[in-house]
Amino acid sequence: MEQILREKVANLSDIYKQLNKDYRWRSSSNINNLIALAYTIKDKKYLKDQIDAVNNYIKKRTGPFSCYRQRSILFAALLNLNFPDPEDKFETLLEYETRLKEHGFRSYTYRPVTAYTLLVTAKTLDIDSLISKAYDIFCEMRRNHPRLTAGDDYPLSILLANSNQPTTTIMDAIEDLYAELHDLGFAKSNGLQMLSHILSLSSEKNSTKAERCRQLYQFFKDNKIKVYSSNYGTLGLLTLLENQSQKAACDVLDLSKYLHDDRSFRWLGRETLFLTATSLVAATKLESIKDSSEIVHTNAYVTIEALMAAQNAAILGATCAATSSAATSSGN
Repeated sequence: MEQILREKVANLSDIYKQLNKDYRWRSSSNINNLIALAYTIKDKKYLKDQIDAVNNYIKKRTGPFSCYRQRSILFAALLNLNFPDPEDKFETLLEYETRLKEHGFRSYTYRPVTAYTLLVTAKTLDIDSLISKAYDIFCEMRRNHPRLTAGDDYPLSILLANSNQPTTTIMDAIEDLYAELHDLGFAKSNGLQMLSHILSLSSEKNSTKAERCRQLYQFFKDNKIKVYSSNYGTLGLLTLLENQSQKAACDVLDLSKYLHDDRSFRWLGRETLFLTATSLVAATKLESIKDSSEIVHTNAYVTIEALMAAQNAAILGATCAATSSAATSSGN
């Protein structure tokens, strides 16, 4: 494993252990891993006081059953990492959630994470037009795959809406990819739908992307790592690295085993460790190629960074959904 990855893992481990110490009863190990991963990828110093300040602000501005309140430490960390004015950006987050509701996004569980995705990826000041386009895309997703499409698809609809292409062109590319990937052996599932959405973000030829994705899946299978449909998004992330994909996959394989051998991380589970390894490797690759011409498409670096933000948002949405479900059960 490359020295730079060893250094990142060491940093990840240090921050993760400190988070588990600082927030032992207030945040889960999986959430602390996600926070540590975000700090490591951004190469930012972990400062508890900064998180606590924003965390207290979020709690003052939200009710007891709010997803923001339930995951306030994670939101506080992410806002601190991405913005110099995290408290002001939290107000923007609340405003965006209201706009999402007005445009038809119904799922309360996934609206906060969708608002966060909008906050970190929007490329336009015309937020209402972007939200409207995102909702049109979501409706087309649901029309094409009614049994697969739900609130967890909200964040990717925001990401897709940032494209300058019309909705029909975007959806045609997605459906073509979905069919090609299925023909190559990927079972129809919500994970496959997400994978087709992710791969559509690149302008590379669909058949080329689909075949590279299949090869990566087979590579991990041959090396005794099962990539479940819930982790197809990470497979898509590696695929978008184009000519760096195979080397990145080898690094992910080594890093996944390395993390699994670490007692601090092992019990997080293989899927979480695979996501962690993939994010670290992809971030490292991006650092090395962002100022070069190794990636053919000039917007690929921005696309993959945005995708990583959306992926983290999707994980955040899943944790909020779990919290909401638990709160509902306890109230019945």
